[in-house]
Amino acid sequence: MLPMNLAKCFILLFSFIAFSSSCNELKKIEVTATNNFQSSTFAHPKGLETTQNPKLSAYVFERAKFQNLSDPQLFIQVMDWVASQWQHDGFNQAPHGMSSLEILKNVHERGERYRCVEYGKVMADILSAMGHYSRTVGLQSSDVAYGGWGKGHVAAEVWSNSLNKWVFFDPQFSIYAMNEGEYLNIYDIHLLKAKGKLEQIDFITTSKYASANNLDHAVAAKEYKLFLSNYLGFHVSSVFINGEYQNLYLMMESKAPALTFQGMGRTTQSLFTDSFDIAYPKLNQVVVSLSALPNENSNVQQIFKEYGIKTEEQYIDNMWRFAAKGEIAMSFNTNMKNFKSYQVKIGNGIWEQIDGEEFLWNLSLGENVFQVRSMSTSNVYGPTTFIEIMYY
Repeated sequence: MLPMNLAKCFILLFSFIAFSSSCNELKKIEVTATNNFQSSTFAHPKGLETTQNPKLSAYVFERAKFQNLSDPQLFIQVMDWVASQWQHDGFNQAPHGMSSLEILKNVHERGERYRCVEYGKVMADILSAMGHYSRTVGLQSSDVAYGGWGKGHVAAEVWSNSLNKWVFFDPQFSIYAMNEGEYLNIYDIHLLKAKGKLEQIDFITTSKYASANNLDHAVAAKEYKLFLSNYLGFHVSSVFINGEYQNLYLMMESKAPALTFQGMGRTTQSLFTDSFDIAYPKLNQVVVSLSALPNENSNVQQIFKEYGIKTEEQYIDNMWRFAAKGEIAMSFNTNMKNFKSYQVKIGNGIWEQIDGEEFLWNLSLGENVFQVRSMSTSNVYGPTTFIEIMYY
């Protein structure tokens, strides 16, 4: 048996050799997965707003008890409530400028009934007042210009922070669409139809609406599928350009712009696009600018001279001396309109609010996961941006 002092010396020597060996090994920093990519439409679109409408909110909340759900389940509840407020009347147009609150009061106090346009407007305005970006969308046939009447329909699309996409809802029929577990927007439906997969789409009517109207779910889905497939020529939304709102036409099945609506002219000017990104802007995103910080020995010229590096092989062998260390400096940028603060999450930890827009991420050996999201003044959380890094 070795004397105690000699044993301690061996232990210290072994520890020093192991430490030296580990220090001389190159540690690499590699991004293995992320959704941190700049969008072509990163800036928040002008005119797309949430609205502070306490009178509408108070009126609705007195009559509807929405459960404390996150999206998109909340959107489905709101749609179901709106769908049950009146029976459809395709010829009773609300006066220009009439608010959703006035529409609902007319329904409840005077028994008024309205069109698909008003269904979409009321649903969109309620969700907007709750802090969610929502819009009415016009759906028009390819022959909308001169094909006769009944060539247009109006529904709603709502931005889902949890799904990071726009989702389609039709409050006239209290129906939404899914395919293979994914919530769909109108452009998704158009693409699936173009691929011959329209029959694979699940059009789901809410149970309360189906029960109140004695609808069979399968029959309702089949009939709605035939109905909607007639209106996939154009997707029409609203954009704010040059100080005014204009119609933005996303051309889907239609191959040429339509300047008239069922033969009639329009005073509102229109823009036409075949770009999905323009018609479906990404909202509430966080984009992360980041860099791996240099270590204290990052003067490459000095290292070349000190260690006589002359070949690429020698450069790689000595890379551990000047390689970036496991610290990631980050700065955040968001297109959330009513931005309040950022929240970050490391690994399986909890979400923590940070001050400012910068953060230093210290990597551990092995897998590392970082997440960040924005929070609005209405306490609505934006989609999560994640970065996964292997440090080894």
